[in-house]
Amino acid sequence: MSRPAQTRREFLWLGLAGVGAVPWLASGCAGPGNVDVSGELGSAAGPVAFVILSGGGTPLTNNYSQYLQARAWAGWLARTRPAAPRWCFFGVGNREGSPAVLADTYREVERDGGYEPEWLPGFLPDNRPATRESLFRALREEILPVVRGGGTLFLLVGDHGELSGRDAAQESAITMWQLKRGGRQGWRTDNTEVLGVAELRRELAAGLGRGRVVFGMTQCHSGGFHELAVPRTLVPPRAWFTRVPDGIAGRPARLQLAAAGFTATDQASPAAGCEPDPEPDRWAGYERFFPEALLGSDLMTGAVRGAAAPSLDAAHEAAVLVDHTIDQPRATSEHYLEAWARVIEERLATTLAVTEPVQRALTAFQRAVDTGEAEVADPGWTALRQRYRRFQAALVAQLPAGRALLQLGDRRRLTAALRPVAEPARDPGARRRTALTAARRAWSATLRPAWKAAVEADRVPGLDGPAREFERHLLRLEDESRSLLLGRRDGEALLQEVYWRSGYADPAQTDPAAARVIARWGVARRERIAEWGRTAAEPAVRTAAEQLAAVPPPEASTGPGLTLATAAARVLFQRRVLAAWRFLLEVGHAPALAELAQLRALEFTPLPTPAAGVAVAWARAD
Repeated sequence: MSRPAQTRREFLWLGLAGVGAVPWLASGCAGPGNVDVSGELGSAAGPVAFVILSGGGTPLTNNYSQYLQARAWAGWLARTRPAAPRWCFFGVGNREGSPAVLADTYREVERDGGYEPEWLPGFLPDNRPATRESLFRALREEILPVVRGGGTLFLLVGDHGELSGRDAAQESAITMWQLKRGGRQGWRTDNTEVLGVAELRRELAAGLGRGRVVFGMTQCHSGGFHELAVPRTLVPPRAWFTRVPDGIAGRPARLQLAAAGFTATDQASPAAGCEPDPEPDRWAGYERFFPEALLGSDLMTGAVRGAAAPSLDAAHEAAVLVDHTIDQPRATSEHYLEAWARVIEERLATTLAVTEPVQRALTAFQRAVDTGEAEVADPGWTALRQRYRRFQAALVAQLPAGRALLQLGDRRRLTAALRPVAEPARDPGARRRTALTAARRAWSATLRPAWKAAVEADRVPGLDGPAREFERHLLRLEDESRSLLLGRRDGEALLQEVYWRSGYADPAQTDPAAARVIARWGVARRERIAEWGRTAAEPAVRTAAEQLAAVPPPEASTGPGLTLATAAARVLFQRRVLAAWRFLLEVGHAPALAELAQLRALEFTPLPTPAAGVAVAWARAD
């Protein structure tokens, strides 16, 4: 989930319940000092290395679902491929067997009929901080030397994602761990701690040698990382034109790195699944489904779901079949073909100066996108079309009312479905904005002065001990012009105070009972103040309390469920991918077809053979 999208929801209305730790997940991330990296580990591709990268942002945004995912990946590797060199980079770098540096994982839990936040250290064996400096040092000194002679680096990213840069230079980026030493609480937030595509490509290219990278990424805006290999702009050959337009250099596309893999979505879009309160029956998205397909079991319950995937490609297909969320999953080869589709649509379809064979192929491309029908005597193309038909059947099963559009709709109708008609007469936030304006005036002028006096005089029933001291602290901050109750970002500011004042930040010193009291008070503060004010003797205070209570919660999100717009986007993407491949075959563009074959071969790279007896052990674990 992207950093702006998942900056804590308004704090008074916390989300659904979280769950406890999952004891069945035996995790392990061995560093290179623990293993012999000279063997081939059962893979014809040469030596392999695994890197797990997750747990970015701050303790307010590093959600528990990310920890579940990272721990499951680590446990899977430790059980199934114990000889494989592997590295973990999660959060602040809490390492099993060592004292916690900081509680870096955020979770929402249900207790006594209410919801409250809590934090825990994201312990992993041999874990390291998920910072650029930590990752780059390990890449240069430890990881890339394992594979540079011709091996494979499997890179698994389950972090937050965002967009970095501006306008045309904007690129996908991974949100790394951003809390650094210093600042008011002894820590400060470094918002520059992000890892973009170009920087990661440079680091990999500098030491990859004859090695290759196969990646699986579940974060928001992850699709831009296909540009580790695929150039952002592809250039059509001069031979396709009867009169060469400006800007056509005639050079064939060149892959920038031996890298390919799978992402939860495209560059522009958020992804589903990053939750502080993952729950077995509700947690959905590529973030969950992709690792579950790799493991062959449920990330939360441990229930066996089937055979573990033999490759990241197989895990991707299994995940897409059940991913009925906002995700727009894709492979690097598909990203490459979509880039060619853009060349066809934006450079070829807009000029008459193309050769007759290219014009015929262009007409066939447009017909294939419109109808979804084409026939190509190429086994790879046919296999991809069959995969897409399985994907589309799964979409139709979820949205039977959209069957006609998804199966028979032309490009115009599919494109129209991407932009549902707005309801201009309806402003869902107007009522809340009006109520907020009235409540802010009432809070500042009437309710807060009376509330503060009652707190200082210890005249608030039920407010005592750690909760009273915390409320006095919040009132002092508000005296210093800090907004903590009704501002646009007050939920985030209040959550920060809960984190630092509750003691959760320092697990070694945490008093669990006091921490829970403070966390629960933070959740209930507005409601408790309104309840107190309604019983006040002064009519003006009672009226102000009613205005505070009248502020409605933010309008509920439609959630990550599958919509017709999402399904139409997936179908249109798939049609354009197949049509672009058909076009390249028809015009015989050998360089592009060779690069496509390279990317697909990387995607099909098999995982190293599991240790002997592992499959039997899994089968008996149910």
